[in-house]
Amino acid sequence: MQVVKRLWMAMALLACWWGIPTDADAPYDTGVKAFGQGSYQQALNAFTAAESGGKKDANTYYYQALCYQHLKQYARARDLFAYVRQRFPDSDAAVLCQQALVRFNQIYKTSAPPAAAAAAAATGADTSAQPEETTIPFTRSPTGSHIFVRVLVNGEPVTMMLDTGASYTTFPQSVLNKAGIKLKTIKNAMRVTGVGGESAVSVGRVVIQFGEISQVVPICIQDDTIPGSAPETPLLGQSFLSAFNYQINYRNSTVRVIRIKAGAVQKPRRTVASYSRDQNVVPFTKEGHLMYVTAKVNGRECEMIFDTGAANINFSDKSLAALGVNVPINSRRQLSTGVGGNREGYGFSLDEVQLGSVVKNHVRASMASYSTISKPLLGYSFLEGTDFVVDNEASVLRFSP
Repeated sequence: MQVVKRLWMAMALLACWWGIPTDADAPYDTGVKAFGQGSYQQALNAFTAAESGGKKDANTYYYQALCYQHLKQYARARDLFAYVRQRFPDSDAAVLCQQALVRFNQIYKTSAPPAAAAAAAATGADTSAQPEETTIPFTRSPTGSHIFVRVLVNGEPVTMMLDTGASYTTFPQSVLNKAGIKLKTIKNAMRVTGVGGESAVSVGRVVIQFGEISQVVPICIQDDTIPGSAPETPLLGQSFLSAFNYQINYRNSTVRVIRIKAGAVQKPRRTVASYSRDQNVVPFTKEGHLMYVTAKVNGRECEMIFDTGAANINFSDKSLAALGVNVPINSRRQLSTGVGGNREGYGFSLDEVQLGSVVKNHVRASMASYSTISKPLLGYSFLEGTDFVVDNEASVLRFSP
């Protein structure tokens, strides 16, 4: 009864989400009511009647697929999930169908008989059929600075940069086009800020499968028709990562993610971690999705954004001046690239940078002129060779000795 009750509440929410009109035809309403009561055969008959009456939309077929799933007609359920994804690619139902198909594929890989395994999926829970954690390898950029992971986006393989300094998971439009991923989007819905400045983006939603774990993720989409206006690689940002505790091991090039239980995930806000005497445990605060740590740069405390997507320690000209550091005369001119485009600046070296027990000397850094980043970015030139866990529940980083 609890499963039926949860399903009914979930479907009621979906009905509001999809905006189903109150004057929908009687068979469809009958089907929704029967489904909520757990009368799946009666619900299926009603949805079939609604379809015959001309209601051939994504929601009707999605409900039919759920009915077949509960009636243990798994092959027909999978066929309908796949049909909705193909026939109505821009619908919200297509996102849920893709998630259901991912769940089916994961379950059928287990040793359980297909019928028993699929029966586990019939609970309708998004994560109950998934493992609690997964580990995948990552590759490096030619300079060794960036982490690239291979994931599935709505079932299509895509290479993404794992970027703890990106608030949002972001895609260039050209990458989605090349992968054949079509989405229902809201055009120019918001503006995002990066090293390169501000950029208007559209927003959408996809299912990202990371190893054996999948997650519905809101994404930002950048128009990259103008060369240099957006990063070439999609960014796997905090809108995905904040749902997990995760370990990044630069020593053996792996990423391990552990799903946080739903009740433990904190809403984006300014959070403060408790103090720890263990130098290997570094507290961080959160403002929105970004992670802030207090490091020491040339002996002076400096609040920085913890950013695996930054090649170096990156300053704006204002933040560098506030720290009392001058750009050396022999520094080299260079471009800093990120969300919002490019910024000219200078590259140089810092004598010493410390975060917790990790101390690095002669650390590569850069300054981007007229950059709008709020704080300096603590990037790969400091993190290289480390092994650490980001514990989002305790708001701490745990470095391995």
